[in-house]
Amino acid sequence: MSHLSRLRHLLDRRDREPSSDAALRLSHARFERIVEIAADAIISVDERERIILFNRGAEQIFGYGREEVMGRPLDVLLPARFRNRHSVHMAEFAASGEVARRMGERREIAGVRKGGSEFPAEASISRLEGPSGPVFTVVLRDITERKRVEETQRFLADASAVLARSLDYADTLSGLARVALPRLGDWCVIDVLDDGSLRRLEVAHRDPDLEEVGAALKRYPPVSTRPHPSLTVLETGEPELIEDVSDPFLEALAADAEHLALLRRLGVSSLLVVPLVARNRTLGALALVSSEASRRYTSEDRLLAEELARRAALAVDNARLYREARDAIAARDEVLSVVSHDLGNPLSAIRVAARVMDRFLAEQAIDPARAQLEAVRIATLQMERLIRDLLEIRRIESGRLRLVRRRELVADLVGEAVRALRPLTEERDIRLEPRVHPEAATGIRVDADRIQQVFSNLIGNAIRFSSAGGTIHVEADPGPDEVVFGVRDTGAGIPAEQLPHVFDRFWQARQQGSHGIGLGLAIAKGLVEAHGGRIGVESEVGRGSRFWFALPLVSGDESDPAP
Repeated sequence: MSHLSRLRHLLDRRDREPSSDAALRLSHARFERIVEIAADAIISVDERERIILFNRGAEQIFGYGREEVMGRPLDVLLPARFRNRHSVHMAEFAASGEVARRMGERREIAGVRKGGSEFPAEASISRLEGPSGPVFTVVLRDITERKRVEETQRFLADASAVLARSLDYADTLSGLARVALPRLGDWCVIDVLDDGSLRRLEVAHRDPDLEEVGAALKRYPPVSTRPHPSLTVLETGEPELIEDVSDPFLEALAADAEHLALLRRLGVSSLLVVPLVARNRTLGALALVSSEASRRYTSEDRLLAEELARRAALAVDNARLYREARDAIAARDEVLSVVSHDLGNPLSAIRVAARVMDRFLAEQAIDPARAQLEAVRIATLQMERLIRDLLEIRRIESGRLRLVRRRELVADLVGEAVRALRPLTEERDIRLEPRVHPEAATGIRVDADRIQQVFSNLIGNAIRFSSAGGTIHVEADPGPDEVVFGVRDTGAGIPAEQLPHVFDRFWQARQQGSHGIGLGLAIAKGLVEAHGGRIGVESEVGRGSRFWFALPLVSGDESDPAP
């Protein structure tokens, strides 16, 4: 039986059995024991809202002794701003005829402890009719800890969202500084290890008017010649919490008089520094400062700051890795541009010289030397193709690939691919057969040169892995909203475990040992996807392979505008 039900039961028995004093006293004693051991506050008031019951749970929650509140109005336990509204609600409840009402479902309940501090609460109220009038009983629960946990989780969730918004290094550090304020302090400083030295990369203040003052602190990063909490944190990997920061501490921290003046102007009442650690590496330190003398950092603040720092360190590390990858790609692109230009000219000269010498040797009928020149010519072509492939994959990856789409007939695309590569297949004694489904003989808008490049890579791949006497089919079949092209061979096939990797860059050279560096299939994939299409492979060892790509049917005959 609940506390309220027990109270109602006792009052009912008192009304029905006024002569049973001994039984009533026994029941009343039992009720008091139950009420006393309850952790929740149980408070009863009369119709004038004077306190007539105040259990031990209420004493612990509100901080008052029972004798301090008995007979006093309930208002003493309520925030001043809620008292008038509370009286109205109580009057409405008394007139409503309701027996009980749960509070907190429609509005937030707040209580006031002895000393004036407020706290959030959940409460329910019940009305009992006794011989002397109604008795209102409130069962109240302090939900401070639950609200703290909810706010902490909400803060960390919001922080994670902010930190995930960008992979830019500077934006990530700025986001970290902003998200920490004002929940964890009045200003925030981020020191990050960069090339072995500690750099001050971000200083933020909750007050926009003090932003310039805070930014001036960037000129004073921690140095090993002076003691500094950030250096200690980097060395030990443990947080530093200084509850009360004294002026002598600031004097020891300051590099000069201007630095000391900045620290005093911003105010340093309490200091908390936590490490930024990701992948078992300390990346830097997050310093949080409270300027209010009334706010001192606690162990709970330290735990929250450590959790924020853990999430922030991952975001900072990801941003740093992204920056390094971006810089590496930029350096690679620069090298490719230089190499392609510097190699292109001498390769062209070699090719031209080889052609001239071949004519001369033909006239002299020196066939052995001509065979060597042919090897030089083929090697030159391979090197030029390698340069083109490297530049092409760079354009695809950087999104700078240009497509000029026009309406093209499917049969013409397949026919052109077969005509271009048939001499090579005939030389290898391999049949190259086109097959265009009648329903696929329609027009699609594509960049014909790029699609021929796709066919060249797929058919060339099939030629390399087909034996003499084999057959390669070049197909086109209709789909509901696309045309599916295929290149089917009768070669050795690809093991199942390798199929997921066939479109990876450098896969062929690594897995098959064939000529080239394995960019052909990766380029084909990039070109097809640039058209909004799909590409895939089906293969079985000993039964050959089928590479296919699907291009969407797009209405319109106009060419795409040049970028």
